[in-house]
Amino acid sequence: MTVLPDAGAGSLTRTRVYAGWSLAVVGTGLLTAVLVPLHQGAAPTFEAMLFLALAVACALVGGRWPALGASLLGTLSLNYFFTAPFHTLAVESGLNVLTLMLFAAVSASVASVVDSAARRRHQAGRARAEADTLAMLNRRVLGGEYAEPELLALARDTFGARAAELAPYDTAVPAGDTAVPAAARTLLVLRGVSLAPAERRVLAAFASHVGVLGQREELARQTAAARSLEAGNRTRTALLAAVSHDLRTPLAGIRAAAETLRHHDARLPAEERRELLTAIEESVGRLTTIVADLLDMSRLQTGAVVPLLTAAVPDDVVEAALAGVDADARRRVHVAGPLPAVVADVALLERVLANLLGNALRHSATAVEVTAATDAGRVRIDVVDHGPGVPPDQRAHIFEPFLRLGDQHRGEGVGLGLAVARGLVEAQGGTLHVEETPGGGLTAVVELAAAPAGPAGPAPAVDR
Repeated sequence: MTVLPDAGAGSLTRTRVYAGWSLAVVGTGLLTAVLVPLHQGAAPTFEAMLFLALAVACALVGGRWPALGASLLGTLSLNYFFTAPFHTLAVESGLNVLTLMLFAAVSASVASVVDSAARRRHQAGRARAEADTLAMLNRRVLGGEYAEPELLALARDTFGARAAELAPYDTAVPAGDTAVPAAARTLLVLRGVSLAPAERRVLAAFASHVGVLGQREELARQTAAARSLEAGNRTRTALLAAVSHDLRTPLAGIRAAAETLRHHDARLPAEERRELLTAIEESVGRLTTIVADLLDMSRLQTGAVVPLLTAAVPDDVVEAALAGVDADARRRVHVAGPLPAVVADVALLERVLANLLGNALRHSATAVEVTAATDAGRVRIDVVDHGPGVPPDQRAHIFEPFLRLGDQHRGEGVGLGLAVARGLVEAQGGTLHVEETPGGGLTAVVELAAAPAGPAGPAPAVDR
């Protein structure tokens, strides 16, 4: 952080001016007291050099006027104590008169030159500090390193203010504070400091950057709102398209079966009636799954899912998850048990495994394995299928709502199954991702906290 030098060092502080005058008066007296006993009566060349050095020192400490005062006092001391006749201001030799005049002129000139050089050095240092501050502002603000609070804190520290804040444009600013326009109808106010015009220019740069940050944050808010609206529109469009297709299919099946039974029930053989009733049951089951997925996704998006975490046994949960699966498909599921207990909500975990097992059974004509392993207090449950799998570049998208890869199984749901499964797992403090099955296929990996040893019951809370 760059702290700007005092803008008034073209005008020295009162402390330095007082110190310069003190040095001129006290230094002249002490120098005279030391040199008088050593003076041998010759021309005061050596003494003049020492008084000249004192004048230069006064210029460095207190500026031009203390240096000129030291020059005058040195001239008087040289005349009175070191030039014959001694102890009088009269001068006998014209050479001594010329010497005193030259000393006065040279000492005054040197003091003025030293004072001017010191002022220019300070001004150059201040200009460099201002340039560094402005360059730093441009780099960090445009680079996005500063937000509005950090920039206000930087302005406060740079100018040594008590506080820096934004205020309405019509705010009354006390005499001891400084204010410059920032953004539309806004002031940047420094509390407890009154700045010189040169410092106000730098403060104006801070104010303009504060305005830029405000505009950037407003644009960011508008962009985020627009993206949220766009995402909502995409979701509604996808939902409408998915529901319009996936609800129509089972509803059409139910209607066709019901009309057939109503108009031809008496003439239908018992076997055909059973098939129609089975078709109705299956269509109702698909509708129930669709509605359940939609309700679960709505609850997840609104944060309404509050899991009841207990020590759950995955073997029992898998068995419950397969209750709605036909016997042929159930026989294709092999559980490498016993599976280690996990911290989970049993009902939610059952929904997750039902989703994953149903997905695996739909895409794999061979066996589906369920395995588990414990590592570092976590349990990894794998649902392994040997179907066609998912290309690596598409795996990151399979958990997106309303997304289904390919056109297979269009009647099975609205594409919410994996999205709901991930949301339910994360609500229980776990994770869900997919990996490629060695030899081909897809493995869904659920990771949950391992249940502590002991009787089942309420489990300790886990971070979600």
